[in-house]
Amino acid sequence: MDPITSLTAREQQHMLLLFMPMKKLGGAKALQTVSDLQLKLTEKAKDNRAATGVHFSMFYYLPSGTTPKLPVPSFQTAEGKDLLVVQALYDADFKPYIDSFVNDPDIAGGLNFILEHMDESGIVKDTDPTSAKYIIDNGKVEENPNEFYCLLMRYNFADPTIPAAAKITSLNKYLLTHTFPGLTIEKILDNYPNARELWPSKAPVINFAESKKPVCK
Repeated sequence: MDPITSLTAREQQHMLLLFMPMKKLGGAKALQTVSDLQLKLTEKAKDNRAATGVHFSMFYYLPSGTTPKLPVPSFQTAEGKDLLVVQALYDADFKPYIDSFVNDPDIAGGLNFILEHMDESGIVKDTDPTSAKYIIDNGKVEENPNEFYCLLMRYNFADPTIPAAAKITSLNKYLLTHTFPGLTIEKILDNYPNARELWPSKAPVINFAESKKPVCK
């Protein structure tokens, strides 16, 4: 079998890396919302994995007035605001990726809750159609998908035009390496033997072996 040398837009993987300014305690509420939503979708056995194409996601909450205890500058909160960091690796272009969330009533409700707890003061005016305040007051994400895309891109460090690749021919501002180009979530579920039985949408409790913590002297 020959190696993959070209991919359609739907088969490409991209990175999302959001740094979202939140109201005080808004970051914690947003994180809880994501957790509750995951549980809700699991209980419904609602399998949207192929539609969203999410390979990996992470949500990191930093309370107002704090920074990680690292010896170099890292994520920092703006004065009086929480910070919510969201990272993901996803299939297809940015629009269909976000559409899969906006068009799902359960997920859209969670997105609206997060927008209600954003604090964009000093960044964009409430009257701006791409502001969280405007979107919530004018039909929410369901009726303002394009404005919602623009809101996300305002805080997205990642570039949705840079694909993950096994070999880079030209340097960009970051590299996504050690991925499997063309291997979408849909292909994994459809072609890996017993994938839907091994990883059902309503996930069972998994007993994880304990990982060893590195010893730092």
